[in-house]
Amino acid sequence: MMPITNFLSCTHVLDEFDSLSPAQRSHAKTYATGLVAASNKTVAGIIREVLLANSKRALNRFLTEYDWDEDQFNHERLEELQKHGETRWSKDGYIILDDTIAEKVGDDVPGVGRFYDHAEGDTVWSQDDDQDHDTKYDLTREIVTELEEEAGVRRHTYLFDSWFAHDSSLPEYIGSYDKDWIGPLRSNRQVTYGREEIRVDALEERIDTTERNIDDKIEHLFVHSTADANVQS
Repeated sequence: MMPITNFLSCTHVLDEFDSLSPAQRSHAKTYATGLVAASNKTVAGIIREVLLANSKRALNRFLTEYDWDEDQFNHERLEELQKHGETRWSKDGYIILDDTIAEKVGDDVPGVGRFYDHAEGDTVWSQDDDQDHDTKYDLTREIVTELEEEAGVRRHTYLFDSWFAHDSSLPEYIGSYDKDWIGPLRSNRQVTYGREEIRVDALEERIDTTERNIDDKIEHLFVHSTADANVQS
C-alpha cells in the first residue's frame, strides 16, 4: 500500500466545523481519510499509512478522551449535507430504521458479547447495545426526534423490521409527527381497529388484502391510515 500523503478532499469541510479545535480537526481528517483510503482501518494501521498523522497515542486520545460536542458536530454535518443536491433531504424515498452489529476482537469494549448476526446465520463476537446506556428502542426514538425536530427531514414514511415494530410505542411515536410507517407485526400482537381490540391474525381474516409478488414471494398487503389502526402493547 502506497503511503497517503494528503487528506482526502472530502475532509476539508471539517475545517469549518466550530465543534472542533484546530488540533481536533487534524485528527478528524486523519481518521476519516484512514477509514476511507487506508488498507488497515485500525488506529495503528491508519497511523502507518496516513503520513500527515501525528501519533497513535494522539489519535487514540482524540477518539476516546477529547472533550468535543458530538451533538454540535452532528448538527454541523447535517447542515453541510443540505448544501449539496446529492445529499440534501428530498420528499422521495423512505427513512430506514435498523440496527447493525460491529464485529470486534477485544474484550474491553462497552457492549461487546456474542450476538446473532442474520447475515452470518450465527452468533459473532461483536458490539451491540451497551447495557449501561439506552436500549435500541430508546436510541431509535432519539433518532426520530432528531430527524423530525432538528434535521427537518422531508420524507414521510419510516421502514423498520418486526424487532422495532414489537416496541408498541415506536409506531405511535412516529405517528405523533404525522408520518407513516411500514413494518411487519407478529400475528399475536393486539391492535385497535374500528375501536375494537383484536389480534393481528384475527384481523387478517376480516380485511381485504391485495396480492403482490415481492422477490418471487406472494405477499398479502393491506394499507391503512394511522387513524384507522393503532398498535397496542
